[in-house]
Amino acid sequence: MSSAAPAANSAPAPEHSPEYRRRRFFNWFPLGLTYALLYMGRYNLTVSKTALGDLMSKADFGTIFGVGAWVYAVAFLVNGPLTDKIGGKKAMLIGAAGAAAANAGMGLYISHVLALPDPKAAPLVLVFSVLYGVNMYFQSYGAVAIVKVNAHWFHVRERGTFSGI
Repeated sequence: MSSAAPAANSAPAPEHSPEYRRRRFFNWFPLGLTYALLYMGRYNLTVSKTALGDLMSKADFGTIFGVGAWVYAVAFLVNGPLTDKIGGKKAMLIGAAGAAAANAGMGLYISHVLALPDPKAAPLVLVFSVLYGVNMYFQSYGAVAIVKVNAHWFHVRERGTFSGI
């Protein structure tokens, strides 16, 4: 009876020096925090739906969210190669700035709409679809960037553990 070879991923993760771990933390933490804040920005539409009540129907929400989901999916085809070319840190900055601008635009627009005599007459679905689509385009920059940067700092056996918290 022969013994089976151990599984390829059963070896422990490599031990890194304290200096390496410290540098990795100072590199990863701001990037990870930025990505976490970007990720929270994806949920602004859900919060808006609740806050706006009848001004945004379930169908309106579905249309806006659908546009954002498609833009996010297609943007990976564009932003993946761009991130490879410009680097993960620059891509994260672009993603954060673009998403911040799009979310600020949604906030400013809804403030304007709520000040109108007849808010239901405003083209809420069109404007929010465009702005949420822009938001999700820049969200994809952040998603690609975090993977690109982390790939160089975390061994394959470490991935999905520390950085997945």
